[in-house]
Amino acid sequence: MFTPEAIIVGIVAALVVGLSKTALPGAGLLSVPLVAMIVEGRLIAGASLPLLIVADLFAVSWYRHHTRWDLLRPLAIWVGAGFALGITFYVAVGSSLRVIDVAIGVIVVVMVAIQLWRMWRRHPAKPATPSDAVVYGSAGGFTTFVSNSAGPVMNTYLVGLGLGKEEQVGTSAWFYFAVNVAKIPFYLALGAWTSGGTFFTTDTLLWNLAMVPAIVAGVYLGRAVFRHIPQETFVMLVLVLSAAGGIKLLI
Repeated sequence: MFTPEAIIVGIVAALVVGLSKTALPGAGLLSVPLVAMIVEGRLIAGASLPLLIVADLFAVSWYRHHTRWDLLRPLAIWVGAGFALGITFYVAVGSSLRVIDVAIGVIVVVMVAIQLWRMWRRHPAKPATPSDAVVYGSAGGFTTFVSNSAGPVMNTYLVGLGLGKEEQVGTSAWFYFAVNVAKIPFYLALGAWTSGGTFFTTDTLLWNLAMVPAIVAGVYLGRAVFRHIPQETFVMLVLVLSAAGGIKLLI
């Protein structure tokens, strides 16, 4: 975990995670294929998670006043259903690293497609409905549990409701923080009681610790450019790179 490649790729992933939490929702999708260049199987999700939680703490602190709790509460039970599907997936695939890599690759590519479709269609804003909670809650719960890549799912949900940038960042910040912390005991239990290996190792946790300065740099950079960066141009670049990383996992 402390080879030159792992350090360089980790710094880039940590910067992207920080930016995604404070300025560029959806950019964090790029961190998954980046981390997959360093580790494999369950460790992809496990090594990504601490990076996300550290950045979540900053986002929640800075944008908490813009959170739309009325939109998050209906999602809770369906996120739990998505978690259950994710647990079933990891139990079923066991130690098949290739299946996990392919599944994460497919999820990343599908999430990129959703994000592109959302940007292209530009549907008019509409109120949230119970069916939205079912679809986006369960899909978000499953994708975040399996591969930490629920960004496009939540972005599609929140943008479709016509939220402004502050409300979108504040609402998604609490969503990600809650689900990311909730995943920890499940990952620990799956690692201890099922085949397929652990999600966390001493090496990955030390690597996470070494990446904290880059995460902090990313969140502060994101906060500084939040109102100025041409977001769609940057997101398009992120989507292209994410798709390339997802395809790499597939082949």
